[in-house]
Amino acid sequence: MLLIGKPPFRPDDYVDIYVEDDRVYVEYDQMLNRPLRFTRPEIMALLTSLQLLDPEVDPKTVESLRKKIEKAITSSLDPAGRLEDRIILERPSRPVSEYFALLRQAIEEKRKLKIEYYSLMRDTTTERVIRPYFLMKYLGYWNLTGYCEMRKDLRTFKFERILSLKLLKADFPTPEDLDVNKYKEDFLKSMGRHEIKIYFDSTVAPWIKEQWGSSAKKAEKKGVILTLYSETLEYPSRLVLSFASHARPLSPPELIKKVRRDSREIVAMYKTVPVS
Repeated sequence: MLLIGKPPFRPDDYVDIYVEDDRVYVEYDQMLNRPLRFTRPEIMALLTSLQLLDPEVDPKTVESLRKKIEKAITSSLDPAGRLEDRIILERPSRPVSEYFALLRQAIEEKRKLKIEYYSLMRDTTTERVIRPYFLMKYLGYWNLTGYCEMRKDLRTFKFERILSLKLLKADFPTPEDLDVNKYKEDFLKSMGRHEIKIYFDSTVAPWIKEQWGSSAKKAEKKGVILTLYSETLEYPSRLVLSFASHARPLSPPELIKKVRRDSREIVAMYKTVPVS
């Protein structure tokens, strides 16, 4: 009950109570007679939260939210909100929603796909027929795993490199020996030589679990432990520091040393230089 109403967010801020002619009057607070205007931090919080959603997963819902937020900001009495409105809300959305919906349908119905795929390593584009098995998200990017009929083997494709996608009528059986969890584990290990473990407390644990899925496991204490694999320690260190006091590196020891070193460098940057 302490997070409702207007600042400082207490229930009694909803009403005005006064006595007149031996009578007690309880009325709605006058500020509720008109919508509260957005402040700049409130606008940015709304817009930033919207960017965390995956438009390809549920494009209709995300678009509906975007329109509601845009309408609320446009009608805000705070003119400072207009700049952020134009910069963020009018940013073109990624044209992947239709393909993602077809991909989900193919996985659910066990139907083959014909894709046009760009290989970054070979700098070539090939047309392939895929038996899609499952999707996984890593470092903010969706990956499709399935059997590639061209390569005659199981392959993982980065979703953003699928240039075109067509749902075929032909279906396929799921292999009985397919161990999804084992494949995911091996795939993540292939992403780098360092196995990274980072603890996140209960304050940010829901966000970490949403972003990292099964890679974030419940810790003995409140919070989660994220396990990931990285070729360098740069990204893990930035990840820890971006959550400040809510994150703590656990392993390897080299990561702990790097986070400490990076922390000292950040502190040194913000030290006040004495004026002579």
